[in-house]
Amino acid sequence: MKLLFKIIILLFPVLLFGQSNKNLKVPEGIAIGMDAPKELLGKTIDGKIIPPIGDLPQDLVILDFMNTACTSCIAALPRLGQLQQANDNVLKIISISYEKTDRVKAFRKNNELFRSNKLDFIVEDSIWSKYFPHQTVSHMVWIYKGKVVAITHSEYVSQEMIDRVVKDGKIAIPVKDDFLTFDFTRPLIGSQAGRYSFLTGFIEAANSNFGQQVDSVNGIVREYIVNGEIIAAYLYCYGKLEALPFIKDSRIVVERPDKERFVFDKIQSKYRESWRRKYGISYEANFDIKADPKEKARAMIADMEIKMGVKTALTPRSVVCWVIMDDPNGKKAQRTADGQTIADFAFMLDLNGDIPPVINESNDTRPYSFTGASAFKDLQVELKKNGFLLVQQERNIPCLVIR
Repeated sequence: MKLLFKIIILLFPVLLFGQSNKNLKVPEGIAIGMDAPKELLGKTIDGKIIPPIGDLPQDLVILDFMNTACTSCIAALPRLGQLQQANDNVLKIISISYEKTDRVKAFRKNNELFRSNKLDFIVEDSIWSKYFPHQTVSHMVWIYKGKVVAITHSEYVSQEMIDRVVKDGKIAIPVKDDFLTFDFTRPLIGSQAGRYSFLTGFIEAANSNFGQQVDSVNGIVREYIVNGEIIAAYLYCYGKLEALPFIKDSRIVVERPDKERFVFDKIQSKYRESWRRKYGISYEANFDIKADPKEKARAMIADMEIKMGVKTALTPRSVVCWVIMDDPNGKKAQRTADGQTIADFAFMLDLNGDIPPVINESNDTRPYSFTGASAFKDLQVELKKNGFLLVQQERNIPCLVIR
């Protein structure tokens, strides 16, 4: 029967896809330990029909819910592709997006990483995201021999974890749950009135959140940080004092022996989510409702410094940067209506945490077509074609210093 089903899919993919999902009532929220749905997975960007999970030859299927606006999702594709290739007999990774086919094809045309992606990429999904609801991507659903065994962040898709699942048929790693029902409006330690502050560690029942709760009756505003990384907590406060550039790891200077507490080291800690649960903080402080926002931010910084035993400063430091400038001897490429300005391109490039800070010193505002290369030499060639230079130089730029 299984063989016959596969033949029918091969001969009549479009018809079967339409019939399988017509008037389908989808139950929401399939949890770990439950059987995977038996419907077709969907249609890829190139029109290929992906059969039900039970009809795939691999025992381990990982569904990668993502979209083309997620830069970290796109950056993860080469790593995921390598893992599938190395475990082809047991592992199948399938990307799933709600986006329209035309949008994804247009993105593929202009993005080198996506063009080289060999994983199946399902588009126009309206069903599987209901089976596995989420609010942030990537959202990875692990299905082993037809049963959901894990729902995780992308980083846990590693050779180590794949080996564990294949060996034991199950795995114990932090669950990615975007719908935890933690009440952020309530104080962390009961009902607290007046001026006070409190610092604790990671709270298991809550997702990360930064915000404030206003009590107009008592004239108090409660500022809170729940499950934040220490660096993020300080940047949240410094960001209220001035507009900040993207402060990635190369802009963070820790002059302390316990650097692991502040900056995630993949070699030492392996998985950022596990590291965040170990070193994440939760903090709250009450202020007068009329207090100046900048004064509140300064007070929070000073208070957290005392409680953590550190000193912080946002100050210029000499850092190796990639600098984009106009090529005085170059010829500008032809502008494209649907391209990017060099400022937008530099901004997006700088979001890549694996490369040095990117500084744009060109005033050119015309849109150009960029391929999305991120290796230094490839970028030099790409920018040169459009009339720009890319050089590596030390610059004094704002950094977060922790002593």
